[in-house]
Amino acid sequence: MKVDRADGVTVAWLIIFATILANTCSACAQDSELPSIAGPCAPEVTEGRRASVEHDGVAGIWLHGAVIRCMVERLEVLPLYAERVRLLEGRLTLADERTALQRREVHLAVEAEERAAGALGSAERLRRQAEEALDAWYRHPGFWAVLGGVIVVAVEALALWAWSELTP
Repeated sequence: MKVDRADGVTVAWLIIFATILANTCSACAQDSELPSIAGPCAPEVTEGRRASVEHDGVAGIWLHGAVIRCMVERLEVLPLYAERVRLLEGRLTLADERTALQRREVHLAVEAEERAAGALGSAERLRRQAEEALDAWYRHPGFWAVLGGVIVVAVEALALWAWSELTP
């Protein structure tokens, strides 16, 4: 797979964007913002918290005012909890996307490493071939010295023979 510089820049910007969004969502979803809805409502009311009543033949329940206020406050807080859950789900989604981007980045780095190792191996092979070409027998200085000596002797022998043929 061929990866150019533009893909790397795009991946980097996506990681930065996801990190900013994750940090923003984590700042929005702090536990201290939401009131607790755990425990009983209005524990200070111990007597007469609730009673069964009947009015015009219709059965109903009477609740103490403090208990009703507590229940209404909890019902008003529930949308905040739903929003917090939505933000946390968004945070998880961003974390999953960031993880996927980091895995892609690792995959691209491994591919780049493999290409670099291949290029290094190829360069090393070419270097060895160049050294072998430099060390070839016909490039050795001794070979040229011997060849030069043979040529000099041959030329001298030819010159002496030609001189002997020319002089009576």
